[in-house]
Amino acid sequence: MNNFYTLPIFWQWFLASLLLILGFLPALMLIELIYQNAFYSLLFLLYVPVGQFSTAPFFRLIGVYTYYSPMLLGYMANKKQIDLHSGGSFDYLFVMTNSKAGLTFRNLVLKYHLEGLLNIIKQIEKGAIPETVIICGTTYFMSQRTIHKLGFELKQPSMFYKINLFVNMLDLIWMYSISKGYFKIPAVWNAQKAETTGSKLIQQKNNIIKLHAHLSITNNQK
Repeated sequence: MNNFYTLPIFWQWFLASLLLILGFLPALMLIELIYQNAFYSLLFLLYVPVGQFSTAPFFRLIGVYTYYSPMLLGYMANKKQIDLHSGGSFDYLFVMTNSKAGLTFRNLVLKYHLEGLLNIIKQIEKGAIPETVIICGTTYFMSQRTIHKLGFELKQPSMFYKINLFVNMLDLIWMYSISKGYFKIPAVWNAQKAETTGSKLIQQKNNIIKLHAHLSITNNQK
């Protein structure tokens, strides 16, 4: 659980709004610089991590982000499509800070991803989400073998997905490097779109439970 969301709701809204305002100030400065000289638009890539961090709790509170586990969220999720994303820097700060870099870190993130999928399955079984829902996400973190075991099919991502990955490159680099235990640039240019449906995901429920249990045991032994 992200400890931020255990705070009283008043403080969540207050701190989220304050963080949103503080994150918006550099954006105003950047817009002014770009207005003076278009060359400064290159600084936008440096601002993206700031913007992602400062907007995360506010987006969660207004429903733009739907969290299925502490490190798996859906962007603008609805009954037709759930666009999955791994947690961002705000979630890393509150959830992953005490986790050792490398394999332990990577396994814990994967464990949270599986917990998220199991929560989606639970909601589908209860009828809160239809079985026809399309569940998708761009993957560079999991291996193709793991993706297939979870019931997803790999497809070529749209140009929008590719651009989104490159725009978030700075965040992706440090997150991926921590998961590896050393500096490494993720091969986002080779990223693929993983897609399945609610009914197909349910069929893989036992596989997901087994893999989740295995990771839980592995993490507890370290």
